[in-house]
Formats: sequence, C-alpha cells, structure tokens
Amino acid sequence: MFLEDGSIYLNGKMVFVSLQRFRDKVCSGEVCFLCADENSEPTKEHVIPDWILRKYSLYNHSITLTNGTRFKYRDYVVPCCWKCNQLLCKNFETPISSAYENGFDGLKGYLVGGEVTRVFCWLALIFIKMHYKDNFLRMERDKRAICGSIANDLGYDWGEMHHTYSLARSFYCDASVDLKSLGSLGIFRIKSGSEDREQFDVGDITYSNTFGLRIGEIGLIACFGDGGAVLYKLNQLFLQKLEGPLSFPQFRELIAQFACCNLHLKNPPQFSTVTDKALGMVSVICTKRDPEPIFYEYKPEVLGALMSTLLYSSMKNNVSIPDFERRLRQGEISFLFGNDGNFIKNY
Repeated sequence: MFLEDGSIYLNGKMVFVSLQRFRDKVCSGEVCFLCADENSEPTKEHVIPDWILRKYSLYNHSITLTNGTRFKYRDYVVPCCWKCNQLLCKNFETPISSAYENGFDGLKGYLVGGEVTRVFCWLALIFIKMHYKDNFLRMERDKRAICGSIANDLGYDWGEMHHTYSLARSFYCDASVDLKSLGSLGIFRIKSGSEDREQFDVGDITYSNTFGLRIGEIGLIACFGDGGAVLYKLNQLFLQKLEGPLSFPQFRELIAQFACCNLHLKNPPQFSTVTDKALGMVSVICTKRDPEPIFYEYKPEVLGALMSTLLYSSMKNNVSIPDFERRLRQGEISFLFGNDGNFIKNY
C-alpha cells in the first residue's frame, strides 16, 4: 500500500520510508525512528550501543557533539519503540558484540565470513542516530540565546542522509541489499591505550558522510553513498603501506583521509529502494553513473580542514611541531607517513 507521502506499507510494516516522511515524521521525533509507525509508543534507545557503554564505563563520560559541546552518554538516547529496540538487539548488538569479543582477527573473520552487510548497516545505524539526535539538541547551550537545533542551524541535508537511513533500517523490512549500495568499509588494527577510556573513539564527518569507530584494538571506517569508490582509490594511493597497528592520531588521520576522498568524488552512484508487491520483496540497489569513479583534482587544504577538526584540539599540547595549527590546516602534516613516504610505526 502506497501512503500519501510516498512511503510503502507491505506485509504489516513500513518497508520504505519516503524522504518526506523521513523529514516530517521521523526527524521531528513524532514516530519511532526505525519503524516510523505513528501508532508506536517510543521508549529510549542509546545512540552509542549500550554494550559499548558498559564495556568501557562510559555512562558518566561525554561525547563531543557536532557543534563542539559535550553531552553525557547516559542521556544520549533517541525515541525507539520497545519492539524495534528488541529487533536492534537481536540483529545487531548481540551478534556484533559477540564478534568483537574475539578481537581484531575475530571481527575480520566475521566480515570475511559474509557479515559485511550487517556490520556496515550497524555503522549506518549509529551514524543516523547521532545526527537524528541533533534535531533535539540546541545549537547553543545558553538558553538565553536565540537558536535552533544543531541539525537545523548546521543545515543537515536529510536528502543525502536518506540512503544511509534506508540502509540502517534495511534489516527491519528484510530488504535485499546490493553490496555496491554499502559504500566503503575499512577495518584497521589499533594500538592499545593506557586507559580503558582510550579504547573507545568515534569520529564523525557529517558533510562527508564518513564515520569512524574505534572499540579496543579494532577501528572501523565507513563512507556512505560512495559505492565503494573511496576504498578503491585509497587502496591505490596508500592503504597497502599501512604496515602496523595505528595510534590514536593515525586512526583520526585515516578518518580524515576517507572523508577527504569522499568529498573529492565527482560521480557518486545513485541509490533506490525497490519493492515487489507480488513477491513481497524489498531491495536496496545501486546504479553507477560511470564504469569507474572519477575524482576532482586533489586539494590538500580540504584534508587539512578535516585534520584540524579531528586532531587539533587533542594534539596541540602533545606535539612540538613549529606552526602546528597553520601547517595542519594546510594539509602539510601527516602522522601516518614520514617525509620518506614510509609508514611511521612508532608514533
């Protein structure tokens, strides 16, 4: 059944949420963010999965939001009905947390063994929850200031995020997902930190649809909407030269590199959700515009701006690099590679 806003209801559930419904109903918090059903009774779902918060005792710590302010993890929740909450646990949190218990090699084997779609859609889910939450957080903490939400004042493009949202809820409607629809996904081994809290890190580049998540010795980086073009390009450029586990600044730099490459992509593919009423099937498909990805001419200052966002505040007191801020912003500094082009193993 087609609804007035273009959404599709099939087999007792909303298998496709139109862009209009996503903007007007979901992003306003009127419905459960997952099933988008107006008759649902939302409870609370942690933006960062609860098993991660428990593992690293993060409830009383804070995440840095897109506007630069801090927000307690224990309050970092979004409306989600009880039934969908249980589905999230069954389809994502239980199997993925179990895979993480086996360390880097265990998760890598989990991906190679056929679970790339599950892990990628899980990252898409966290990415969407983070930005969805920004609809309900003020841009300015000072309540005397006249402002809108973080999402509104920073001009989030919900049209660009709609495909990522469709991936995040694909398991809900039992959709068949074309592997090319998943985008780029990289897994990297991370050096152990000296404290438990250093074992968790999240790096989000909203306007580049890029997301990095570090849990223990495992770092994952995903680009949404690129059809795998970013991983294809970075493999050509330097990923094969990463010859050891990454430190904190190296992983952050790698997130910036993924985001920068995504911003330079000239011909991103087109995505769509297709339903077959007769068969009761839903598919998320990808249509590439050209046989090969095409990129704009590289601009180092783009990487520099990303590096500054992800690294300056945490590294400014830990480096002895002359004119660090300016050089970082100009894209002149790398924590990954030395002047000889070789990977820095002991940074």
